[in-house]
Amino acid sequence: MKKHPLVSYIMKITTLSLVLCFVALFSLIFVPKDFLSSYIPYYILMFFFVTFLGYGFMYYAPIKLNLRFEQAFLITRFSKMLIYISVLVIVLLAHIEKNIKFAVAYMILFLVYQIFDVITIKHLSKNNKKQ
Repeated sequence: MKKHPLVSYIMKITTLSLVLCFVALFSLIFVPKDFLSSYIPYYILMFFFVTFLGYGFMYYAPIKLNLRFEQAFLITRFSKMLIYISVLVIVLLAHIEKNIKFAVAYMILFLVYQIFDVITIKHLSKNNKKQ
């Protein structure tokens, strides 16, 4: 029996997030404290939920809202970028942590989740074209 695509996606993104948590935990040993943010688990949670909600919207929007996949994709990309930039601005302007710590952690997580997102969206778009 084939799994529902959202269940499969939850498993993949949860695995990715857990691996990132363990990498962050083990990097405490090797990376100097000046470059390691103590807020990494919160950033991972933020990226997890934003990425999952974006995928869920792109999965259900063409079905429920009669949007084309391209429209759902652009709406999702714009919304995610708005969230990422607003978190970036809030953390930098509120001086929650040092800029270098935040920049390193946020940029690495951003790149990892964007690569994951591109791979999964490519698979989703192929499935939408088949239907």
